Amino acid sequence: MELKRHIDKWLMGWKEDHDHKPALVRGIRQSGKTHSIRLFAESNYQVVIYLNFWDRPDLIDVFDGELDVDTIIRELSVKMPLPELQYGTTVFIYDEVQECPRALLSLKTVANDKRFDYIASGSYLGVNGYVVSDDTPKPVGCTDEFDMRTLDFEEFLWAKGYTDREVSYIREALETQKPLSKSMHNSFTALFREYLCVGGFPEAVCNYVETNNIYSTIQITRRITRNLQDDFGRRRGKDNKPIFNANEVARIRSAFSLIPSFLGKENKRFIVSHIAGKGAKDSGKDALDYLKDAGVITKVHNLTVPATPLSVNVIQNKYKVFTTDIGMLVGMLEDGTTEAILSGKLGMGKGVIYESLIADALYKRGGRLFYFAKESRLELDFVINYHGESTILEVKAVDGNTKSAKTVMANPDHYGETRLIRIKDSNLCVSDRVLTIPHYMSFLLFDWRTTLPTG
Repeated sequence: MELKRHIDKWLMGWKEDHDHKPALVRGIRQSGKTHSIRLFAESNYQVVIYLNFWDRPDLIDVFDGELDVDTIIRELSVKMPLPELQYGTTVFIYDEVQECPRALLSLKTVANDKRFDYIASGSYLGVNGYVVSDDTPKPVGCTDEFDMRTLDFEEFLWAKGYTDREVSYIREALETQKPLSKSMHNSFTALFREYLCVGGFPEAVCNYVETNNIYSTIQITRRITRNLQDDFGRRRGKDNKPIFNANEVARIRSAFSLIPSFLGKENKRFIVSHIAGKGAKDSGKDALDYLKDAGVITKVHNLTVPATPLSVNVIQNKYKVFTTDIGMLVGMLEDGTTEAILSGKLGMGKGVIYESLIADALYKRGGRLFYFAKESRLELDFVINYHGESTILEVKAVDGNTKSAKTVMANPDHYGETRLIRIKDSNLCVSDRVLTIPHYMSFLLFDWRTTLPTG
């Protein structure tokens, strides 16, 4: 089945911009980059030249020499027969471009040549030193970039057959701060619980939509997760030798496997020293940095104070770690978790899942997310900068204690001016200057066009 994705609109806007640069699409493996790019190219160009440097490593040496357009085409034509290239209607796709750093560098050279379009994509472009023994510079400033993530809840609704009209019902409720009808609220709650179990990997979403079988779907997500873990030891450098030794691979896998257990602890802060494996003093941190750069995890940092601008108050060595896809986390949990989610009967560990789903929603919308915690046990689940205001996101499965948020809001001289959005399993309401929204609205927080309630 064909999936409607956010990148579709971005690519169309990119192509229609007469001054566009080569496009660079980065993101976690299995997020649907290749499928969306090829579908777009085949629908909008007469000639599509597709190069995959993972499947065809013999194409890499095409870029060993001069990187001007004519030389690349001449060298490439010997490797593979090329159709007649038409100016303005031909696109070159460089897939798995992380395998060929000079192909990535060539985007800087071809950027000023407007005869053809170029779209490059890769899964490990954020990993420093991905190709060992290669000092090829990156083409800074000469590409238009898009960060591809797995499907968010809006894309999941599209996959289920819903249109922008149905999504607009959620958006309008948030903007007008008026609750949806009971029927709509119950329907969107059920759909969101499905998404929570399925996650956003395209293969898993397609399987669920076509079969309605949550059990086969969770197995697909688990297989994808295992494949991502296998990738940790499969990365190779320019000399075709493994990038990571056995100890380094063990540390990366250990760091990944610890995520659910640390999220289950009271303060949820990730402790690097608990990562297994021998190595350098900072090897645990390096393992997490690799996972982050590969798009597998996201870090949410603690703040010294929840005051804007939030970024200047970040504590670099204190952070929570979340998977970048909620289905990945659910798949790491034991069998039976999906039944509890779908029925709304999660136990004491529900906080792990509900905080993770908010991290998932905001990460996929490109938002910066923080939290605030002090040794005095004062803790705010999340903090965001929304329209210039420090905004507390209090995440609850149902009802909960708001003491920390109330303390911070009541002491602006000490903590700065803050507002509060409570996210819980109930319909939208406004009370005492606090906006309460259901979990299924969380993906719209960074799209919100109105201000918070003023009382």
